[in-house]
Amino acid sequence: MTFTRPALTARILGRAPQPIGLQERCGALGQRLTEAGVRAGDVVMLDDLRGEGVAVAAMALWSRDAIPLPCLRSSDAPSGLASFRIEADLTVHAARSGQPVPEGLGTTAVLHVSSGSTGRPKVVRRGIASVLMEADGYQDGLSLSQEDRLLVPIPLAHSLGWGTAMSGLLSGCAVDAQPMVRPSAVARKIDSGAATVVALTPLAARLLAGTTRHPGGRVLRCAFVGAGAVSDQLDEEFGARFGVQLTRGYGASETGGTFIGNRGIGRPVSGVKVVHPLPGHSGELQLQLDAPVEGYLDSTEPPSCTWHTGDLVHHDADGVVRFLERLRPAIRLNDRFIDAYHLERVLRGVNGVEAVHLLTTASPDRPEVERLYAVVAGVDPNAAELEACLASLPDDVPIPRIIRCDSLPSDAVGKPDRQKIIALVRAGDA
Repeated sequence: MTFTRPALTARILGRAPQPIGLQERCGALGQRLTEAGVRAGDVVMLDDLRGEGVAVAAMALWSRDAIPLPCLRSSDAPSGLASFRIEADLTVHAARSGQPVPEGLGTTAVLHVSSGSTGRPKVVRRGIASVLMEADGYQDGLSLSQEDRLLVPIPLAHSLGWGTAMSGLLSGCAVDAQPMVRPSAVARKIDSGAATVVALTPLAARLLAGTTRHPGGRVLRCAFVGAGAVSDQLDEEFGARFGVQLTRGYGASETGGTFIGNRGIGRPVSGVKVVHPLPGHSGELQLQLDAPVEGYLDSTEPPSCTWHTGDLVHHDADGVVRFLERLRPAIRLNDRFIDAYHLERVLRGVNGVEAVHLLTTASPDRPEVERLYAVVAGVDPNAAELEACLASLPDDVPIPRIIRCDSLPSDAVGKPDRQKIIALVRAGDA
């Protein structure tokens, strides 16, 4: 069966209950899109939209067979990609006169800009079939039903917030996507029974765990956490506050959610199969998916149902998968590749170092030459040990310029914020 973008909107609006007044708001925005000249296949940037605005805009665009590109800030999107943009008040503006429609996006539902936490940000294509497969996976894995009230107080511009909110809508849930401004306000919603399921990042879960419980507060049916590791301490503190343990989730911008469970990163959801490693073994996590991964906008690789995650995991004998560490790909520096994995691992072994982020950027005095930087986060790392560590590197591994900070800058979902990290680097060069 061939799915279309308008079919996504039709499926959501055809489910009961009717969530967040979508019918009327989508209709009004759809009229403005037509008046602005948005055509089938156009890419439209959602410029700093929050919460429900992202869902409304995406559905209105799908109904016009156009493609949303959600961004927390307009600078996140590559220049010239979008023909139009929708601003926070849901007004529509032309982004560039005569901008050609990108080719090859006939089966693409949404474009995401990756966080850049593991390299330079990329524009990720999520296919229509992939969005529907993710919705089915969340519906089964979280037991979502039309009786559920799903609370998503995390940014919908990121793939976790997008995936959970859209999966909830496609499953017929009532969805509250109002962003978290004060953790106490979100906690009151939960305590009042306004939500049965909540989707969080580890950072958001920690903020909520620190709130005061109201007498007679309701208990959540499910608290789902993704986009980061969940410690036993966080699990215990959240459970003590809200009466429910955290359900772990795992996925990628390229694939959507792929694992759900109460241990490790969980088990694969429907439509996902672990190809490697076999149960009882460790290795890079490789998946087989029912829906093809469309990859990146500028890639010449055809869509594939096989996905290499780049994460080292252990596959327990009972089918649970546990994350071990990220297999960092090689970094390109002045037209040659360096072993970033080895360099990052050595730096993390220095006493006092809590996190390391490697990146290359143009030298301030010679823009044609790239310089390698290691942003090292931690409270007073041992300087002598750090210097000895660099001196011990193999001859074929270049010595990075070290930029120190107390903690690695993070974005709204707790991942390394590349733009803020680059600002740190530039300040260190000043």
